[in-house]
Amino acid sequence: MNMEMRNGTLEDVEGMMQIINRARNKLAASGSPQWSDEDTPKEEDIRREVEKGNNYLFTINEQIIGTAIITNEEEPAYSSIRYGDWDTSQEDNYATIHKFAINPDINGKGYGKMFMKLLLFMCEEKGIKEIRIDTHPKNRAMQHVILSAGFKFKGIIQLPFENGERYAYQLFLT
Repeated sequence: MNMEMRNGTLEDVEGMMQIINRARNKLAASGSPQWSDEDTPKEEDIRREVEKGNNYLFTINEQIIGTAIITNEEEPAYSSIRYGDWDTSQEDNYATIHKFAINPDINGKGYGKMFMKLLLFMCEEKGIKEIRIDTHPKNRAMQHVILSAGFKFKGIIQLPFENGERYAYQLFLT
């Protein structure tokens, strides 16, 4: 078995969108409104992030099983947080993980945790010290992946659309 994490290419976009759409359907079936309306990852957004070099894929035997985006652009929704606060004692700049998805056909095998660890290792290698991530309160599977990676719950943010409430998490890499 050959596992790899690599940057996505434009040729990979169709495979990424298949995984995102399957994950979106699984979220809906679980009762989570995440990725259901305005926040659905759109192909043009994925293409733009691929072109910027911000998209990462997790593959097994060259088959895409996971996709995520890491940006170091400030996230406007993170400027206001309720029921908590960001720890700003260590860094001013942070990277954010977005649109993390694993093919739901293979859920429950630890691939989400493995992909997250690879993403964090890559961030550390690039000198990134702080990572932030968010997910919908009903997305229990993603919460499990996030907490298993060592992130700490910091509060609740609101994205600018209906059902935009998200649990926000932070991790400092050493």
